Amino acid sequence: MNTDQMDRTIRDVLNNWTPDSPAAPAGLVDRLVRRRRRRGLVRAGGAALAIAGVTVGAIMVTGTGGQGGEPRPAGQVSKESRLWWRTTLPTSSLDACTTGPGAVYCRSAAYDAVSLDIGTGKIAWQRKGQDPNGGASPAGRLPGVRDGVLYTFADHAPKKPRPGTDLVALDVESRRVLWRHELADDSRGPVSAIMFERGILANTPTFKKVAALDGKTGRTLWTHAWKQADCDRAVIGGVPYLTCSPDSEKAPQRSTVVRLDPATGAARTVATVKGMTTLLGTDGDTVLLGGPAGDRRSFGDPGPVTLTRVDTRSGKITQHRADRLPWGVVADGVILGTDGRGRAVAYSADDGTRLWSRDLGLKLRKNPRDSALRELPSAAAVDLDARLAYFMDPSGNLVGVDLGSGEVRWRDRVALPKTPANAGVAPELMVHDHGLVGQTGGELFRIEPKVK
Repeated sequence: MNTDQMDRTIRDVLNNWTPDSPAAPAGLVDRLVRRRRRRGLVRAGGAALAIAGVTVGAIMVTGTGGQGGEPRPAGQVSKESRLWWRTTLPTSSLDACTTGPGAVYCRSAAYDAVSLDIGTGKIAWQRKGQDPNGGASPAGRLPGVRDGVLYTFADHAPKKPRPGTDLVALDVESRRVLWRHELADDSRGPVSAIMFERGILANTPTFKKVAALDGKTGRTLWTHAWKQADCDRAVIGGVPYLTCSPDSEKAPQRSTVVRLDPATGAARTVATVKGMTTLLGTDGDTVLLGGPAGDRRSFGDPGPVTLTRVDTRSGKITQHRADRLPWGVVADGVILGTDGRGRAVAYSADDGTRLWSRDLGLKLRKNPRDSALRELPSAAAVDLDARLAYFMDPSGNLVGVDLGSGEVRWRDRVALPKTPANAGVAPELMVHDHGLVGQTGGELFRIEPKVK
């Protein structure tokens, strides 16, 4: 598949796919295609959606998950909550946030990191970026915090036309940079750097290669490279995995799930499936892949898809045909997606069947210059102990629905300063200690729902 064919495929997918809406934001389509022309590495279909963040955004799933996943009986909708704090950050444009022990950390083009006290919402410290007006891609998600170290992104060559990206390790106590590691091009997506049991699995300065880095020193523990494929990354039980799909029609038309030994990087193929796939997520010890079904050769072709489950313990493969790609947050056997009009859709991670669909009642404003473009809801933030999935709109309206049935259990609103509609941009919502931390338009807050 040549560059122009790939660009058309990406546009077709993004313009025609969301769980229940007619189109993704048009501006997002063009931005993604332009980025692909720079990188030369975006696989069509699901991978394109993952990079674009059309319906995903940054999420957090917490809790043990319980047993059985039985739907909770419908109950009264609560409107009670406790607002712990609301803070205006020093920038109105945020990439992503994450929580750590006693703190919330955020980044943007203007700030590589901003640290806030989780109890009070007060800014503890901030580290400015070197080029607040640079053209680097935003971070889809921050890698996280571990052992007193925050992993964030910064420009590799500030004020250059193509600044590139560094993975940066910051000591949260001293605020000192412990190490930097150059990534390929503008890689700041959800799989650019992920934590596993022995360190950080990160992109390298060249494509088709990953490096395992010591979390404290940045020392390279091992590397792994591949050919004729594009690979996503996942971590199950502290072990890193690659899910690889052909990068062109000339490459072998098969996809693989590969286990990387955490200590040595030794690769072992867990399973091989025919054709192109994209990583949908993980469900316990199982990797979830989606791919075109039947005679379809790409995600841009109309028709059904195949949901593939790969058990990483046994290598067993099970496949099910579904009407559409069940894309979203995976939580205890349920895949939660949202569309551009405020509707949540839940699919079974077992076979891709639709479990329920629910209008969330959120306020998604239209772009005043183009009524076809709207704001987006957040991805689901799931509290597995409470069996609730929470969503938010950019105006501060929040809703909590039952994970099993989709019944609305809680609603509230955080009073935020009125801002212009920003179509194609989703707020961020995270679960913390059975409460929520949300951010939108430079406003950050912590709220505790009181669900009956």
